[in-house]
Amino acid sequence: MQQTRILLEKAADQALPDWDFLAPAYQLGQFTKGVDIFAPGEWQPFVYVLRRGLVKLSYTNAEGEEWIKSFIGEGDFFACPNVLVAGLKTDYGAVALEDCQVEQIDYAAMKRLMALHPAWQRAISQLLQSHIVRKEQRERELLTMRPEERYQSFLQTYPALAKRIQVRDIAHYLGVTPEALSRIRKRLRV
Repeated sequence: MQQTRILLEKAADQALPDWDFLAPAYQLGQFTKGVDIFAPGEWQPFVYVLRRGLVKLSYTNAEGEEWIKSFIGEGDFFACPNVLVAGLKTDYGAVALEDCQVEQIDYAAMKRLMALHPAWQRAISQLLQSHIVRKEQRERELLTMRPEERYQSFLQTYPALAKRIQVRDIAHYLGVTPEALSRIRKRLRV
């Protein structure tokens, strides 16, 4: 649970108690490149923390068209709010873009710790707040920026990951075709 502990204690800005309580709710998953961590329509009441690798979170329609909502790098977390908050099933999928090690923790166990310890409440609250800010930034980019500006923002937001992600996936993240992204990259000489 090493990466999860680093992430949560940094968010809480202090050591957190009762880590042993999470042990039965914890699993370390190994996923090879291209494998689903979860797919749309599943019950996944977990928080995932990426120890190693690269993950994409994306929506896919019935025709197989893909819209990438985000990329997750080492040390970052992801979860499906539809499951954790609303009790629904996943509405997007998580796919390993590289071989991955993913720490998985049952959210119900984390909620029990939050009920017992203010420090756990603070940690989860901080993570949720940072998640909300990232999602608002993403929404603003999609609604107010031209594709070229979105690409420049992507490069600033994900400088280390940008070199590891295929152009096709970057295009789907930006909401443009791979051909349009190639033209943008050519104009910017990236």
